[in-house]
Amino acid sequence: MSDDDLTRIDLNLLVVFSALIETGSVTRAAERLRSSQPAVSRSLARLRELFDDPLLIKSGKEMVPTPRALALKGPVAAALGDIRRLFKPAGFDPAIDRRRFRVSSTDYGVLSVLAPVMGELATTPNIEIAVDPLSDDDHQKLASGALDMVIIGRTPERPELYRRRLFTERRACLVREHHPITRDPDVMAGRPPTIDACLAWPHVVITVLGDLHVARQLRRLDKRRQVAVQMPYFSVAPLLIEQSDALLILPERAAKRFAEARGLVMFEAPDVFGTFDYWLVWHERARRDPALHWLIERITATVGDPACA
Repeated sequence: MSDDDLTRIDLNLLVVFSALIETGSVTRAAERLRSSQPAVSRSLARLRELFDDPLLIKSGKEMVPTPRALALKGPVAAALGDIRRLFKPAGFDPAIDRRRFRVSSTDYGVLSVLAPVMGELATTPNIEIAVDPLSDDDHQKLASGALDMVIIGRTPERPELYRRRLFTERRACLVREHHPITRDPDVMAGRPPTIDACLAWPHVVITVLGDLHVARQLRRLDKRRQVAVQMPYFSVAPLLIEQSDALLILPERAAKRFAEARGLVMFEAPDVFGTFDYWLVWHERARRDPALHWLIERITATVGDPACA
């Protein structure tokens, strides 16, 4: 049967067929369908023409199905079930529905946003997260569906992008244990050191997630830092300060993790380096995607700051 033939078929006839087979009566089928007996009789006539078969035969006070009608009963019920599912409101059940989420982020985003929800995601075997590095064309990938979400420390400006602010992040300094700066009076008192105290030591610089802001602030103050190493990786940078006097400025959440894991010393960075907001970003095309919103809600519930809601 061609597509043109399908356009001439009234799918309501399948509903009538199902009611007739189940009730064995035009009258009872009309009652079930809240229709009139003549209307059901006309539909039966059209069904007989469509399938070239009587379908239901009068036998006493009942109507009995022909072999052709019995053969159609299962396929018609399955077809009606598929049609009902087509119009069922979209939903997502991670215990049943499989989904592979494609996310763009830095390793800081993985550490501070995805890692905390791994306890829940690991118990949901139908869920997989694939992480790509941030790129300048992420907005195009969101629009095309190549990405589902971006985790980023810059405020998205495009009108077609939706966003949720997770938290506002401070910057912190990280140094090795027994570093001379740990004897600085401000640091010992739990206060941020001065900029000059920080700039007295070489720096390991991470070139993503706001370091441009740090560099701009230093230029504004006409200050310079000695850059020992420059790299785009958060996870490797702490290794470079363990055996040196270099200092590392990075987001506070990452600094806490590295300090605890590697026995490093963390203290607040000078206030002039400021704060930044961290965001979940997705495209308008996925605004009604229940699976994506399930993931967004899991992340927000785990790492989101209620003050940012």
